[in-house]
Amino acid sequence: MSGITNAFRIAFESFGYRLKKREANNFLVAASMLVAFNMPWADAALRVAFALLLNMTIYLINDVCDVEVDQASPGKDQGRVAFRAKHPGAAWAALSTESALLAGLALWHTLLFESWLLPAAWVINIILIFAYSRWLKRVPVLDVVLMAAAGASTTMVGVPHRPLGYKLLGLFALLCAAYQVIQVVRDLLEDQKNNVRTTAVLLGEGGSRLFFSAIVLSAAVYGVLSIGSLVPLALALGVFFPLNVKHAGRSWDLARALFGFVWLGLLAQIFLNHLQ
Repeated sequence: MSGITNAFRIAFESFGYRLKKREANNFLVAASMLVAFNMPWADAALRVAFALLLNMTIYLINDVCDVEVDQASPGKDQGRVAFRAKHPGAAWAALSTESALLAGLALWHTLLFESWLLPAAWVINIILIFAYSRWLKRVPVLDVVLMAAAGASTTMVGVPHRPLGYKLLGLFALLCAAYQVIQVVRDLLEDQKNNVRTTAVLLGEGGSRLFFSAIVLSAAVYGVLSIGSLVPLALALGVFFPLNVKHAGRSWDLARALFGFVWLGLLAQIFLNHLQ
């Protein structure tokens, strides 16, 4: 198998694995914003392509940095991990190619539409995800803060030059923080076994549940006061999620449903010009 074929396999297996785990949400969020804000089709097409490739790159950065951790994790797809570990050059080649393509798309978009958003999203996400994957995912609380920042910087791909768009980014950052708390609770036992110190390892199940509740309540209040809609009040229902190791998967699905409902409700109001 050639190096190019290995690189393609690693890149697409990385993204496919996230799709299988229902983690690739940011691409859909950015795309939905483009529709709600009625973005011109040429601008939207470039942003969609960039958002898709950005998500692929983010997940590949995480995989390239986490080879040793993944090898020690029985819950991972060990066939995929072993192939990546056997071909580190192909993995880095895939990552370098995706990053270069992202830079090209960002530059093209800037030249056509005189916007700094895509170059900013490229630079910020590459730095944040490398820092998170290499070091900061093992720093309690900061692991959640970094994922909130990364979620917002990924989604900025779909933001028009309107204050309302940036307010939505703030809400999405809080939702990403809530997702991350569920993620670290889901991985709690595995992280304890591998001596990975995350927010869930520090706080335990009970403390993590309180932290999650504080985040969703903050998101509800922020959404109402900043965006001017009552729809985000529904986020307060998140305090009733069964957030523990045993039921973290269910909490993940409930969060997807609740957060998705709120997000689509806000975008529907924007599309109908009920929010400015």
